[in-house]
Amino acid sequence: MCASSSEKDLYGVLGASPSESTEELRRRYQHLVLKCHPDRLSGHETEVGLKRFLEVDAAWKILSDKNKRRDYDLQRRARDLKQDWPVDSTVFLEDMAWNNDERLYTHCCRCGGAFIIDEEEVQEETLRSSSQEEAETAGGQSRGVIVCCDTCSLSVYVTWTNPPQS
Repeated sequence: MCASSSEKDLYGVLGASPSESTEELRRRYQHLVLKCHPDRLSGHETEVGLKRFLEVDAAWKILSDKNKRRDYDLQRRARDLKQDWPVDSTVFLEDMAWNNDERLYTHCCRCGGAFIIDEEEVQEETLRSSSQEEAETAGGQSRGVIVCCDTCSLSVYVTWTNPPQS
């Protein structure tokens, strides 16, 4: 049976790496096309095979063309560079401890450190996201920022729906 792949990476669709030559990609493509071709399968496998076949064929059409492959590699690299921090969990601003003297919110990290966000950062993000919402749609979308622990490498997404009242 040919398993369906939800992998969006075109190299992943072919089971290849970006460093492989066009000839190596061609061999992978031919192997997968034979394995997943709907004419070679029966029953439910035909449906899954057709979907996989089309996915493999679409990946090959881009990766087999030198210029399209170069463009795809550039887009892939740009996407990888823009990835957000890995977020461990979501914390609601309302659940964080408020320090009135220092005007900041804190939340304990499992390492013993703290996630800290000051009042000014919350207000700036609230204003920034409010102006974006007005440009897009009117509504009470949640706002938030990624906050890193002051001791370890963990980060959390701190979110809120209404501007905090201090």
